[in-house]
Amino acid sequence: MNSRSRRLAGRAGLLVIVVAAALAPRRALAGPPMICFPLEIGEARSLPWSDTAHGWDGARADYDRGRLSDDTLALLGPGTPTLVRMETLRRAAVYAAKDGRVAAQLHGRLQARAREAVDAAPALFDAGYFVEALKQARWTQRIKLAGDDGYPLVSRALALRPADAEMAYGAALVALSSRSREVALGHARAAAAGAAAGSSLARTLDAHRPLWGERLMAGR
Repeated sequence: MNSRSRRLAGRAGLLVIVVAAALAPRRALAGPPMICFPLEIGEARSLPWSDTAHGWDGARADYDRGRLSDDTLALLGPGTPTLVRMETLRRAAVYAAKDGRVAAQLHGRLQARAREAVDAAPALFDAGYFVEALKQARWTQRIKLAGDDGYPLVSRALALRPADAEMAYGAALVALSSRSREVALGHARAAAAGAAAGSSLARTLDAHRPLWGERLMAGR
């Protein structure tokens, strides 16, 4: 390689480094939307999580994942707001993705509860939302998972509670990866229309702006 070729190669390498550095912040916002974008739930009770962690993964190393199914189901009571359910299931998926046995156990219990529950809407929503979150968590830890489609369960739940704007946003996040972006955007706009100013949902939508851009804001 002559000196001119070496200079060109050096400049090309530098260009790659500069471009990579410029794009790094955008990559930090990319990734599975149900896993990499936490929900704003304030001081609401959820699974143990590190307050000092940065980014989407605040899973605690000292948490006993053998308790995950019992702890998660205990938190998903009838009065638990949908947004808190979503954040709890997001955390559960992060923990479960590290252990295929734990993942299968929680998945099975949520599916069974959806089949048997008297109050069907939240149980259907939980089962559908978790299976899709767990699929997305495989982006970080590969596990075996049955090929369930969570969107129909979430859609059935939303049909039972059409005025639940938080549930509409849950459907939006599920549809963003399992259906078309236009379907997801329709749910997200319904959620935005029902989000009270200053509410947890409004704060979540603002924090999730990189997912939707100005198209969602224009529809509010």
